[in-house]
Amino acid sequence: MAAYWGYVIYSIGRSVYQTSDATSDGFRSAVLTNGEMAAFYNFIAFVAAFGLVPFTKRFGPSVVHAACLALAGLGMLALPHIEDKWLLFVPAIGVGLGWASIMGNPYVILAGAIPPERTGVYMGIFNMMIVIPMLLIAATLPFYYKPLMGGDPRNVLTLCGVLMFLAAAAVLRTRETKAG
Repeated sequence: MAAYWGYVIYSIGRSVYQTSDATSDGFRSAVLTNGEMAAFYNFIAFVAAFGLVPFTKRFGPSVVHAACLALAGLGMLALPHIEDKWLLFVPAIGVGLGWASIMGNPYVILAGAIPPERTGVYMGIFNMMIVIPMLLIAATLPFYYKPLMGGDPRNVLTLCGVLMFLAAAAVLRTRETKAG
Protein backbone atom coordinates (compact mmCIF):
# COMPACT_ATOMS: atom_id res chain seq x y z
CA MET A 1 0.00 0.00 0.00
CA ALA A 2 2.89 2.39 0.69
CA ALA A 3 4.12 2.18 -2.90
CA TYR A 4 0.54 2.49 -4.15
CA TRP A 5 0.02 5.67 -2.13
CA GLY A 6 3.33 7.09 -3.29
CA TYR A 7 2.81 6.52 -7.00
CA VAL A 8 -0.94 6.43 -7.70
CA ILE A 9 -1.18 10.17 -8.44
CA TYR A 10 1.66 9.93 -10.94
CA SER A 11 0.01 6.90 -12.53
CA ILE A 12 -3.32 8.73 -12.86
CA GLY A 13 -1.45 11.71 -14.29
CA ARG A 14 0.05 9.54 -17.00
CA SER A 15 -2.91 7.31 -17.83
CA VAL A 16 -5.85 9.71 -17.50
CA TYR A 17 -4.32 13.16 -18.03
CA GLN A 18 -1.32 12.21 -20.23
CA THR A 19 1.16 14.16 -18.14
CA SER A 20 4.13 13.56 -15.91
CA ASP A 21 4.73 17.29 -15.37
CA ALA A 22 3.97 17.98 -11.71
CA THR A 23 3.41 21.68 -12.48
CA SER A 24 0.77 21.11 -15.18
CA ASP A 25 -2.99 21.55 -14.92
CA GLY A 26 -3.34 17.87 -15.83
CA PHE A 27 -1.26 16.86 -12.85
CA ARG A 28 -3.34 19.05 -10.54
CA SER A 29 -6.39 17.28 -11.96
CA ALA A 30 -4.71 13.94 -11.20
CA VAL A 31 -4.22 15.02 -7.58
CA LEU A 32 -7.90 15.96 -7.31
CA THR A 33 -9.00 12.76 -9.03
CA ASN A 34 -6.89 10.72 -6.61
CA GLY A 35 -8.54 12.54 -3.72
CA GLU A 36 -11.98 11.64 -5.05
CA MET A 37 -10.95 8.06 -5.69
CA ALA A 38 -9.33 7.76 -2.24
CA ALA A 39 -12.47 9.11 -0.57
CA PHE A 40 -14.47 6.55 -2.51
CA TYR A 41 -12.27 3.57 -1.66
CA ASN A 42 -12.11 4.64 1.98
CA PHE A 43 -15.91 4.79 2.03
CA ILE A 44 -15.96 1.29 0.51
CA ALA A 45 -13.48 0.19 3.21
CA PHE A 46 -15.62 1.68 5.97
CA VAL A 47 -18.78 -0.08 4.80
CA ALA A 48 -16.93 -3.29 3.94
CA ALA A 49 -15.31 -3.47 7.38
CA PHE A 50 -18.74 -4.14 8.82
CA GLY A 51 -19.83 -6.32 5.92
CA LEU A 52 -16.74 -8.54 6.16
CA VAL A 53 -17.54 -9.62 9.73
CA PRO A 54 -20.06 -12.36 8.84
CA PHE A 55 -17.82 -13.63 6.04
CA THR A 56 -14.85 -13.74 8.39
CA LYS A 57 -16.87 -15.66 10.96
CA ARG A 58 -18.09 -18.11 8.34
CA PHE A 59 -14.98 -18.67 6.22
CA GLY A 60 -12.19 -17.57 8.57
CA PRO A 61 -10.01 -14.47 8.51
CA SER A 62 -7.28 -16.00 6.32
CA VAL A 63 -9.61 -16.91 3.46
CA VAL A 64 -11.46 -13.60 3.58
CA HIS A 65 -8.21 -11.65 3.82
CA ALA A 66 -6.71 -13.52 0.88
CA ALA A 67 -9.81 -12.85 -1.23
CA CYS A 68 -9.76 -9.15 -0.37
CA LEU A 69 -6.03 -8.87 -1.11
CA ALA A 70 -6.62 -10.54 -4.47
CA LEU A 71 -9.39 -8.04 -5.26
CA ALA A 72 -7.07 -5.19 -4.29
CA GLY A 73 -4.42 -6.73 -6.53
CA LEU A 74 -6.86 -6.84 -9.45
CA GLY A 75 -7.72 -3.21 -8.83
CA MET A 76 -4.08 -2.17 -8.74
CA LEU A 77 -3.33 -4.11 -11.90
CA ALA A 78 -6.25 -2.43 -13.69
CA LEU A 79 -5.68 1.17 -12.59
CA PRO A 80 -2.65 1.95 -14.80
CA HIS A 81 -4.57 0.92 -17.93
CA ILE A 82 -7.63 3.11 -17.38
CA GLU A 83 -7.81 6.32 -19.38
CA ASP A 84 -11.27 7.53 -18.29
CA LYS A 85 -11.47 9.23 -14.88
CA TRP A 86 -14.80 7.70 -13.93
CA LEU A 87 -13.67 4.17 -14.69
CA LEU A 88 -11.00 4.53 -11.99
CA PHE A 89 -13.73 4.06 -9.41
CA VAL A 90 -14.36 0.45 -10.49
CA PRO A 91 -10.93 -0.90 -9.46
CA ALA A 92 -11.07 1.39 -6.43
CA ILE A 93 -13.76 -0.96 -5.10
CA GLY A 94 -11.15 -3.75 -4.97
CA VAL A 95 -8.63 -1.43 -3.33
CA GLY A 96 -11.26 -0.46 -0.75
CA LEU A 97 -12.11 -4.08 0.02
CA GLY A 98 -8.42 -4.86 0.39
CA TRP A 99 -7.90 -1.87 2.67
CA ALA A 100 -10.88 -2.89 4.83
CA SER A 101 -9.42 -6.33 5.30
CA ILE A 102 -5.90 -5.05 5.90
CA MET A 103 -7.23 -2.93 8.76
CA GLY A 104 -8.78 -5.89 10.57
CA ASN A 105 -8.19 -9.45 9.48
CA PRO A 106 -4.43 -9.67 10.13
CA TYR A 107 -5.13 -8.68 13.73
CA VAL A 108 -7.88 -11.30 13.99
CA ILE A 109 -5.48 -13.96 12.69
CA LEU A 110 -2.77 -12.87 15.12
CA ALA A 111 -5.04 -12.41 18.14
CA GLY A 112 -6.26 -15.97 17.82
CA ALA A 113 -2.73 -17.34 17.86
CA ILE A 114 -1.06 -15.52 20.75
CA PRO A 115 -1.41 -15.90 24.51
CA PRO A 116 -3.64 -13.11 25.88
CA GLU A 117 -1.08 -12.08 28.49
CA ARG A 118 1.47 -11.35 25.71
CA THR A 119 -0.88 -9.41 23.41
CA GLY A 120 0.96 -6.09 23.79
CA VAL A 121 4.35 -7.57 22.96
CA TYR A 122 3.12 -9.53 19.94
CA MET A 123 1.04 -6.64 18.58
CA GLY A 124 4.09 -4.39 18.88
CA ILE A 125 6.23 -6.88 16.97
CA PHE A 126 3.44 -7.29 14.42
CA ASN A 127 3.29 -3.53 13.87
CA MET A 128 7.03 -3.52 13.23
CA MET A 129 6.36 -6.08 10.49
CA ILE A 130 4.09 -3.46 8.89
CA VAL A 131 6.37 -0.46 9.32
CA ILE A 132 9.68 -2.09 8.35
CA PRO A 133 8.48 -3.14 4.85
CA MET A 134 7.07 0.36 4.33
CA LEU A 135 10.44 1.84 5.22
CA LEU A 136 12.21 -0.66 2.97
CA ILE A 137 10.04 0.15 -0.05
CA ALA A 138 10.49 3.87 0.55
CA ALA A 139 14.27 3.44 0.85
CA THR A 140 14.80 1.05 -2.06
CA LEU A 141 12.22 1.87 -4.73
CA PRO A 142 14.03 5.02 -5.89
CA PHE A 143 17.05 2.85 -6.76
CA TYR A 144 15.18 0.55 -9.12
CA TYR A 145 12.37 2.86 -10.24
CA LYS A 146 14.15 3.95 -13.42
CA PRO A 147 16.21 0.86 -14.30
CA LEU A 148 13.55 -1.79 -13.56
CA MET A 149 10.30 0.17 -13.77
CA GLY A 150 11.27 2.36 -16.71
CA GLY A 151 10.60 5.44 -14.61
CA ASP A 152 6.89 4.83 -15.16
CA PRO A 153 4.62 5.03 -12.10
CA ARG A 154 2.10 2.77 -13.81
CA ASN A 155 4.64 -0.02 -13.52
CA VAL A 156 4.84 0.58 -9.77
CA LEU A 157 1.07 0.08 -9.51
CA THR A 158 1.46 -3.12 -11.52
CA LEU A 159 4.13 -4.23 -9.03
CA CYS A 160 1.73 -3.37 -6.20
CA GLY A 161 -0.93 -5.58 -7.77
CA VAL A 162 1.48 -8.48 -8.12
CA LEU A 163 2.61 -8.05 -4.51
CA MET A 164 -1.02 -8.11 -3.37
CA PHE A 165 -1.46 -11.46 -5.12
CA LEU A 166 1.69 -12.78 -3.45
CA ALA A 167 0.39 -11.56 -0.09
CA ALA A 168 -2.92 -13.33 -0.75
CA ALA A 169 -1.07 -16.57 -1.48
CA ALA A 170 1.08 -16.14 1.64
CA VAL A 171 -1.89 -15.54 3.94
CA LEU A 172 -3.55 -18.71 2.66
CA ARG A 173 -0.56 -20.59 4.04
CA THR A 174 -1.18 -19.33 7.59
CA ARG A 175 -2.64 -21.68 10.12
CA GLU A 176 -5.36 -20.27 12.30
CA THR A 177 -4.91 -21.49 15.84
CA LYS A 178 -6.29 -20.60 19.20
CA ALA A 179 -3.79 -19.60 21.86
CA GLY A 180 -3.71 -21.44 25.09
